[in-house]
Amino acid sequence: MRGADASAGTIKSGGKTRRAAKMVVLDVAHPDVEEFIWCKAKEERKARVLEAAGYDMTLDSPDWASIQYQNANNSVRVTDAFMESVIENKEWNLTARTDGSVVETKNARDVLRQMAEAAWECADPGVQYDTTINTWHTLPNTGRINASNPCFPGDARVHTTLGLVRFEELHERALAGEEFRVYTHRATAKQPGKGVVATVPVAVMQNGVKPILRLRFANGQELRCTPSHRIWTLNRGYVEAAQLTAEDGVFLNDSPTAATDASWALPIKVEAFATSRSRGGTAISRELPERWSEGLAELTGHLIGDGCLTDVQTQWIYGGDDIDDGLCGSHEGMLRELIGGISRQEMSNDTVQLRAGSDAVRQLFRGIGVTSARAHEKRVPRSVFTAPPEVQAAFLRGLFGADGCVSRVEGGKANRYVGLGSRSEALLKDVQRLLSAFSVRSRIYSTSGSNASKFAYTRVDGTDVEYSSQQGFDLRITGSDLDAFATEIGFSTPRKQAALELLLGECERYRTKPGTTLISRDEDGQEVVYNLTEPLHHSYIVDGLVVANCSEYMSIDDSACNLASLNLMKFRREDGELDVEAFEHAVDVVFLAQEIAVGYSSYPTPEIERNAKSFRQLGLGYANLGALLMARGLPYDSDEGRAYAAAITALMTGRGYRKSAEVAKRMGSFAGYQPNAAAMIGVIAKHRAAVGNIDHSSSVPNDLLNASRKAWDEALEIGEVNGYRNAQASVLAPTGTISFMMDCDTTGVEPDFSLVKSKKLVGGGEITIVNKTVPMALEKLGHAPNEVSEIVAYIDDRNTVVGAPYVKPEHFPVFDCAIGDRAIHYMGHVKMMGAVQPFISGALSKTINLPEKTTVDEISQLFVESWQLGVKAVAIYRDNCKVAQPLSGKANAGATTLAPVSGIASPLPKRRRIPDDRVEVGRKFAVGEYEGYIHVGLFEDGTPGDIFVDIAKEGTTLAGLMNSFMISVSLGLQYGVPLEVYVSKFSHMRFEPSGMTNDAHIRVAKSIVDYILRWMGKKFLSTDQQEEAGILTPEVKARLAAAYDDAGEHAAAAVALDAPPPGQTALFN
Repeated sequence: MRGADASAGTIKSGGKTRRAAKMVVLDVAHPDVEEFIWCKAKEERKARVLEAAGYDMTLDSPDWASIQYQNANNSVRVTDAFMESVIENKEWNLTARTDGSVVETKNARDVLRQMAEAAWECADPGVQYDTTINTWHTLPNTGRINASNPCFPGDARVHTTLGLVRFEELHERALAGEEFRVYTHRATAKQPGKGVVATVPVAVMQNGVKPILRLRFANGQELRCTPSHRIWTLNRGYVEAAQLTAEDGVFLNDSPTAATDASWALPIKVEAFATSRSRGGTAISRELPERWSEGLAELTGHLIGDGCLTDVQTQWIYGGDDIDDGLCGSHEGMLRELIGGISRQEMSNDTVQLRAGSDAVRQLFRGIGVTSARAHEKRVPRSVFTAPPEVQAAFLRGLFGADGCVSRVEGGKANRYVGLGSRSEALLKDVQRLLSAFSVRSRIYSTSGSNASKFAYTRVDGTDVEYSSQQGFDLRITGSDLDAFATEIGFSTPRKQAALELLLGECERYRTKPGTTLISRDEDGQEVVYNLTEPLHHSYIVDGLVVANCSEYMSIDDSACNLASLNLMKFRREDGELDVEAFEHAVDVVFLAQEIAVGYSSYPTPEIERNAKSFRQLGLGYANLGALLMARGLPYDSDEGRAYAAAITALMTGRGYRKSAEVAKRMGSFAGYQPNAAAMIGVIAKHRAAVGNIDHSSSVPNDLLNASRKAWDEALEIGEVNGYRNAQASVLAPTGTISFMMDCDTTGVEPDFSLVKSKKLVGGGEITIVNKTVPMALEKLGHAPNEVSEIVAYIDDRNTVVGAPYVKPEHFPVFDCAIGDRAIHYMGHVKMMGAVQPFISGALSKTINLPEKTTVDEISQLFVESWQLGVKAVAIYRDNCKVAQPLSGKANAGATTLAPVSGIASPLPKRRRIPDDRVEVGRKFAVGEYEGYIHVGLFEDGTPGDIFVDIAKEGTTLAGLMNSFMISVSLGLQYGVPLEVYVSKFSHMRFEPSGMTNDAHIRVAKSIVDYILRWMGKKFLSTDQQEEAGILTPEVKARLAAAYDDAGEHAAAAVALDAPPPGQTALFN
């Protein structure tokens, strides 16, 4: 919180004034809730002590900067269960964020009183009513209302157009802004069909640490997921993993999910040449390949099946049949072409080994993902999963050619299948995943009589050796899937391919079963988990199984609401009433403009951009409600005033949703609408019903009330047909800054703070603000112009209407404000919030301003009554509870004020030019296939003053961009920008070209910019700065190793999370 608060403190509004716009919210069941409640109150006490000691505690003074948590508004998120515990004076459990266990038990009423006490001292924390918020939630199937956390661990592979990508990698690529598509199956569509389609996911998210289940199926497949994740079945549709039974037919992917966007580039570039020398011949050198080819993929498959990679050589092994049918000769030709030649060794057991002793060749295959694992530990190389489909097919062809078979008769009975044998069950499960991308279903068996055993034999040199054999496994493809295998993959060996064609030609094949069944379900620990949101059919494919779309995406997280506010006084007719027709027209126009702006706005992160454009939340609101009520002669704290405000709010939001439904007819509903359609229609119906329940609606002008009812009738009718373009239509924002810009007397839904008020400005000075609505109200109440002038002069002098000439006592409430002699009672604020809340999509940014004499018990009761009235959130501010109070009532006339000290102009930055005769350091570098030179000019003190980069492919767009970027960096260095700023900002920036480098300390660069800035950091930054920037130089590694050794075996490791723990969403953001 301290770090986030410091960051927020650097943000200015309009270039002058700090805004405390960062919301920090903590769940009331969090173990740290008491510390959170008091954190700002303790800082406020420190501020008072410093002020008493003579320090300057005005806003934005250097002394004030030491007071923490002043750039955020803190709130505690409470549920109905907690509030009911308060009413009944029950105990309340504080629970762990990881496993939900009870950490501590507190009295609920005591916790709420602590919140009231802290708020009495410093105005924080506020309260958010979680259950009420979710009751009115328009996205219950994509929001937190679903309390479950369906997700997958990081090693689960998602079927995408980039291949079968591990979820953790998919999340990283999404964070880096990379666009890709995931496959969703039409079986899960509203109108079920066959086949798959690829769509761009709305979001890919990390959802913290969750318990994992391991599901094992009859076909040998496994799936690891959280207990609540839903899996598509043939008999029951979606079923949660924890609820699957042996009777459920779990649907297996039956359509190709080709990696059409996968890269042909290899994940590694080996700089060295592979060199071989044939017996008695000359040396042959080849530059090793940088891209996949079908030949390389087939050789990799054979290497996994019948080969090995050791510390001294890479070898492919062939039996007699492989030699006779030409496979060995074919592969020997491929190897000579790819790596410059190999040695052929004919063994005494009638096998042939093709060997490559080059270290560069070993480096190549290790980069692809081949390991030195023993037979029972082999896996499919990681890069094959994300290679193009032609490469995946060639790899499988080579693997099946090495260890596969075609069976027609077994034990005297017809038993037709294509098989792949292995000691490694994990390898066969990997192959099963790859086959599913070609719509080839398979089953894994434990080979009978293959249990682990020991055997002994005598070597040629007479040495007796004993080995332990591992259990064997067999993957089999049968029925109609044989055709798909033959068409898409096949065998590398001619004799096996011929056998397959013979099998297909001599018999009819049964239709393979489309599903499998569960055979076991086990708890499998806890891991960081991931999920995504697919917008079309709300499903995607993981490890060959069709699963449900994420039901945990919170539209509040990583999204943006496009705000706009209308000045209600601009729609006041001469007779003092609201111009309904003009107001409706303004709502239509502004709402449409907000909707258009969603697509053209800039967003701070790719996640926020995707979510904002997918859910398209709008926040239409208003300002100057307090002034409009006063001008109409209605007291803010009156039944008539609340009814009038409710009708206006209902008209605004109803008209907004009506326009949203009209736009949806032309442009389509928002991406997340379909899974939430029923729930959203239900919420719209609740809004509509609330119009009929406005208390004292008889006091509302008929044209306004009828227009409000009509707006909601049409919003529901049109929306039921077209859906809605926007998940949210309205929010009542604070409007603090824009209220001044629009020359409003009051902000948002607030009453006037004071008839005459002064506002302190950050940076020095203050302004006096006089309410301009008072004359209109006096005219509405029947006062003559000369009376109005005298009353206004009295108010300007005394800051109160009490005692003013001509004003009747029964009219005093019209001029009541938040503070002063006739302060509106705090329940007047709360009742107004309760009146308009049913007609707002989001919440009200409404602070309850309390007089200085308000007690802690009254604040505690306010929190309870706000909940009972159905308000979504509430915050309070007791007058003079803070040392630095930005807005206050007019000071007494006799008080003296000090003139602000004139500010001193900041000096302009001065450029430090580098000498013409300078010392330079340079570096030749290579990133991927690009080579270049770095030139760094040094100042007299040895620090870098400019940097230029020569790219080998001069004249390209890349070279031009690099030159422009380096000129910018050079100027920044000469104007005093610290090098560590550039290093921290641009290190690890990911874009092409990227790849292996020739730098021993920076082996892989995510981009050329990433390499250059990390090299600069390695060359010129101190060890402390390098460690902070994450540059692992030998010195940094030594320091970390020493720190680890000093920490001892019980040292805890810090884990950086990409998603918040439960209950800490807003704090994390």
